[in-house]
Amino acid sequence: MRIVEPKRTNSVSEQKQKPKSRFKRPVFILAVGVMMFVGFFLFLSNNSEAPISEDPTVASNQDENNSPTQATPGLQEFSGNEFRIFYDQLLQPNLDKVDTPPAITGNDIADTRIRQIAEARGYRLRSSPTSALPYVDGYLMQPSVSMSWRELKQESAQAGLSMSITSAYRSVEAQRQLFTSRLTALGVSYADIANGLADDEIDETLKTTAAPGYSKHHTGYTLDFVCAGYAFENFRNSPCFDWMSNDNYRVAKEHGFIPSYPPDADLQGPNPEAWEYVWVGTEVLYAE
Repeated sequence: MRIVEPKRTNSVSEQKQKPKSRFKRPVFILAVGVMMFVGFFLFLSNNSEAPISEDPTVASNQDENNSPTQATPGLQEFSGNEFRIFYDQLLQPNLDKVDTPPAITGNDIADTRIRQIAEARGYRLRSSPTSALPYVDGYLMQPSVSMSWRELKQESAQAGLSMSITSAYRSVEAQRQLFTSRLTALGVSYADIANGLADDEIDETLKTTAAPGYSKHHTGYTLDFVCAGYAFENFRNSPCFDWMSNDNYRVAKEHGFIPSYPPDADLQGPNPEAWEYVWVGTEVLYAE
């Protein structure tokens, strides 16, 4: 009897292969799934930690690029005496320091007497420009002052005010004529001054008028303002003064000006003059 077993052999082979194909595919799929899960988990983990950085350099760069968080320096505030000291210690450009006081009356003894009384009130020698000054609105002034004055004038007009200037640079000679004419108008002679008989008249004149060499107008950085509808000497009661002086002279300082003789300072020379301002520039008025 002939026995033929080809089919059986094939059958066994097929039986052996079936389990092999049955388990290989699920394992592969499972492995791929695990790898995808792990990759996705690592991706989420890295992204969730990215915003948190302990690197001080990164933090510093973020602060530098985030401008709204940076502190903005504000205008410095001053008392009356602080305004006085601040200006007296300031070194301004285009000025020649004056060490020798100029003549006043031509009488050396009388001049010495006037200077002693002036300096006792707080007057100090002031510097003079080293170069020619331009005319602006009919007055000589330092170039840097002229730009700030134009901007201040324009802003005052936008605020519904009308401001102008009534004095700017004044030479030593012009100051001499102004001072001596007001002093002698009180009925004193130069001999009376030299003999010490006119001290009260000298002091009275110095309340409103600097002796030559002692006026801040010599620098070209000083302006006298006037407000439309108000007398020059009544600037203190004008809306222009209120606008400039509110909030520790905020508007004035924003344009580089400070009061020349504020009302709450002592030993500053003349009595307080609400109309007179000196230009110092905005750079020195903002806190660092």
